[in-house]
Parts: sequence; structure tokens; C-alpha cells
Amino acid sequence: MTPHDGEYFGSADQQALLRRGRAMFDLIGDDARFGYYGRTVGLASSESGSIDMLAALAKLQGNSNCAILPDADLPRWRAAAEARGLVPVHYARWSGADAAMQAAREIVDDHALPDDLTIMRIGPDTPDEALAQLAEVSLACGVLPSAGAALRGLDKSGLALLAVDDQGRGVSCAAAASYLHQDHPLARQCWWGMLATIPDRRGQRLALVLGAMAMLEARDRLGFTEVFTGVEPGNAASEAVCARLGLRRETCSVLGVADPSLLPGGRMTK
Repeated sequence: MTPHDGEYFGSADQQALLRRGRAMFDLIGDDARFGYYGRTVGLASSESGSIDMLAALAKLQGNSNCAILPDADLPRWRAAAEARGLVPVHYARWSGADAAMQAAREIVDDHALPDDLTIMRIGPDTPDEALAQLAEVSLACGVLPSAGAALRGLDKSGLALLAVDDQGRGVSCAAAASYLHQDHPLARQCWWGMLATIPDRRGQRLALVLGAMAMLEARDRLGFTEVFTGVEPGNAASEAVCARLGLRRETCSVLGVADPSLLPGGRMTK
């Protein structure tokens, strides 16, 4: 166990969920059918397993997901999840490669952060207080942070960025992390997201700029050539950020499923 294996955030139920997710990753993380980015273990795609496997993962962890599910199959999988007493949540898949990285480069070049902000890069040696502050920013926006070990890049290739004002207060964040096993055909695609900005600093394009920075660092520091994220349909703000960053809506979705007996409310994150 590394010194940061116990860094889990959110409510008691969410922290328990993240612990179960890490334990599941320890058990089956070497199997390319599954993926993990610091929350819970899920199916890499619908080709990796069945709805029965997804349901089992959800009942053991409290939540799971199928990261690549063709939109045509979504109604059938949702109905099957509900028939098993699970709560499904649909996220549209957005992804981007070269064009997205170019868009990110242009945004970083054209939009300087406000003068009172500096960027803190979360790593293995970052003080615990800094990661806790990043988690506070994320949770204030309803976004559950991944486990600290993933954000620090300890058990997966990952990174997190925190914008801090001149009073030392965290105001905005973004993150990226490996999702798929190194033997998976899409292993050079990483999860990207956790964009959050505290209310009194919104309207300054902070999520856009930090999101762009995280994409570029995922490529330049970690070697990923493509990013993906899930956006709940109708979340116009997140859709606009994705589009501005050159990501495009796929014809596939991410289907999350939760066991309400382990995760009250049936949602892991926003």
C-alpha cells in the first residue's frame, strides 16, 4: 500500500464506493475486458462482457459502467439493468484526437488565466492539503473526484490540475487518467474530465482553459493521443466546452448502473 491509497473523497457512501472500486481494480485490473480510472471498475465495452457482468460489478461495488455501448443497444441494456433492480444513468460519449489537441493548444495560447491564478499540478509528492482542496472544488460542483492514487498518477497514469488564487484558495480543476488496460486496442485513449469551477469564478473560461491544459498534458506527459468523456444529454454547458475543445459526440454512450442499496440516490457523480 502506498501512502496515498487512503485518499477518497465525498460522502461516507461515496468513499466506501471508491474503496470497493479500488479493491475490485486490485483483483481484476490486469484483465483487458475491464477499465478503471479511480472510481469503479467497469466494462471496457459491450463487446467485453454482458449485462449480467455489468450488473455483477455494480452489485459488488455499488456502481459500474459500460464505457462503450452503441446507442442502438442502449434501450435494451437500460431495460435489463432496471429489471435487475439497478438504476441506469446515460452519458453521451464525446472524444477527440489530433483535432482536439490542436483546439486545446489554440485555447491555451489565446486565453491567459487571470493574473491572480497559478496552476498546481497534483503529483506523488503534492501535499495532502492540496489534493483535499482540489476535491473540495470538485465536490462543490457535484463532481466526485477519482481516488487520490489515480489523480496523483500512482496506480494509473493520471494527472490533475488545480487553479489557486493569490489567497491560496482552489477555484477550478481538471483531470485525466488512463482507463483501459495497456493491451486494449484503445489503450492510448484516456478518460478526461472532472472540470469544475467555484461559483464566484465562473464566466472566466477557467474550466475551458484547465480542460485544454489537462488534454495537452495527458498527451505530452502521459503519452495519450485521444481523450474521451461522458456528458449527460442536456448538459448544455459541458457540451459547449467539449465542442469548443474539438471533441465530437460519438454514436456510442457510457451507461452507468448503480445498486441503490449500496449507493443511495443511484448516482455516483454528476
